[in-house]
Amino acid sequence: MRQTICDDTDFYQQIGAQSQFLDALNPGSHVTLPATWWVVIADIENSTHAIETGSYKNVNTVGVACITALVNVNRDMMFPFLFGGDGVTAAIPEDMLRSAIQALRASQQLSQESFGLHLRVGLIKAADLYAQGFSLSVGKVRVSKHVEQPVFSGDGWHEAERAVKSKGLHVLWVTPNEGEAEASFEGFECRWQGVPSAYDHKLSLIVSATSRDTQEAHAVYQDVLKQIKKIYGDVKAYHPLQAERMQLTFNIKLLSHEWRVRTWGLGALKQGVYFLKILLQNVAGYWLFKRQVDTDAVQWSQYRNELAANSDYQKFDGMLRMVIDGKNAQANALEHYLQDGFEQGRLVYGMHQSQEALVTCIVNSHAGNHLHFVDGGGGGYALAAKALKARLSLSKDVVRI
Repeated sequence: MRQTICDDTDFYQQIGAQSQFLDALNPGSHVTLPATWWVVIADIENSTHAIETGSYKNVNTVGVACITALVNVNRDMMFPFLFGGDGVTAAIPEDMLRSAIQALRASQQLSQESFGLHLRVGLIKAADLYAQGFSLSVGKVRVSKHVEQPVFSGDGWHEAERAVKSKGLHVLWVTPNEGEAEASFEGFECRWQGVPSAYDHKLSLIVSATSRDTQEAHAVYQDVLKQIKKIYGDVKAYHPLQAERMQLTFNIKLLSHEWRVRTWGLGALKQGVYFLKILLQNVAGYWLFKRQVDTDAVQWSQYRNELAANSDYQKFDGMLRMVIDGKNAQANALEHYLQDGFEQGRLVYGMHQSQEALVTCIVNSHAGNHLHFVDGGGGGYALAAKALKARLSLSKDVVRI
């Protein structure tokens, strides 16, 4: 049953969260985005080149830094956002627009100056998409005690992405040097090693149903998730983040991602102090984890389990996106199933295998209030999307709900 929301500004906060991911995919439980809100599209231009030159972690870093900057505009303001590996899709209220643009502009400057990447940003008002006949809806799923995750449906999200990437009409462009730039990246953390597979590989998967009928499309996603359970077992068996395989890093190159974000615009002394702070905190974290120490503030013995629970390893933005840990035979069985669905015209898909999962974090408090973004290594979602687009070119009239 579709929910009714009265207050535009508190729109997202008022949406009731589903307890099961599959239930949250059902468009019947979603709410129409208010016409006064803005869709935000941010992505790295030429991300394929960045992947080919070994800079995919930089791409991930910029994407999560961009989300961090938006979240820090007003921590009391709840709004939906999803991380796509090489980009971000979000929706913000009109009241947040001016400050959000400043934060996005600062994110562009950070991206260029610290990582040599061009962050493309455009916003489109929901009313303009509605005037063209597109739809935008939002649902919500509770993924853990502390974290709720949005679910997007409607063809307007993909139209917004298309318009931004193709320089279409009605786009409010954000450029790095044409206005005020101000952002806080407080809470951004990147302190974990890549998480190796417990089996053969991490699988980055994207699936899009082709039906124009929302219930038929929902049935496709339901079947896909059932097939994944049949092949891989329950979530615990294929979750890409296993607590026992998660280790803090002391690798200078890996730690430099957080350092470059958190010390952007600061002088050399403050930059040096912050890097020393990261190292000392990781030493303390290593000790706390190793001895399973619990304090009044934080249960460190459970933190890595919390981290896995607070992750976005599965999500839905009109397409199903997942990172799965599994065996080669399992991936082959899943691809056989998906290829049958593709040949029948029910779905299109893209897959990419890697040896590890990448984790980038927003930590407001180690006592539960932390969110962790997961992608496959070596290209992850970006290369899965490339494979999906190749199949799209062979499939006619693909429509995503």
